[in-house]
Amino acid sequence: MASRDNRVVNEEGADALMRQLLGEALMPISPPPDLVTRSVRRLPKTAPRIAALQQAKRARIRTLISLFIACGFVLVALIGMVGVFSGNPSLAFLFGDGSQGISQVLLGLHLLAKPMIRILTLLGWPVMLACMAAMLAGGWLWWRLLPAPLYVYAEK
Repeated sequence: MASRDNRVVNEEGADALMRQLLGEALMPISPPPDLVTRSVRRLPKTAPRIAALQQAKRARIRTLISLFIACGFVLVALIGMVGVFSGNPSLAFLFGDGSQGISQVLLGLHLLAKPMIRILTLLGWPVMLACMAAMLAGGWLWWRLLPAPLYVYAEK
């Protein structure tokens, strides 16, 4: 049998080498002298109960902020839908005169959405409501299919 560097290794040499490697691997290794102090230094300064309470508080605050932002988006979307249905681009004019900046973008979106909504209203309200339900279901499904975090807490 030959090794990678084309040295011929006989059976006795291979056995001796294997015994040597196993002997080194099975030898007890003494732990470093400062193992406990290093471990204690890595622990958090707060108690686990207090840390869990702080984490729960941060999660509640994060949820409230997310809910507030989502409500803002829903409010803007409702104002935009009312503007599209009524033909009045009031959302765009909340941010300026429609000639520059965000008001120009919102006015452009209003003018792009108006023909699509008008086509749906020609088909009737049931079709329009079904399309809205499909869009809501798609948004819900998209939210549910967002990737989960790649970490798992050991406490749970």
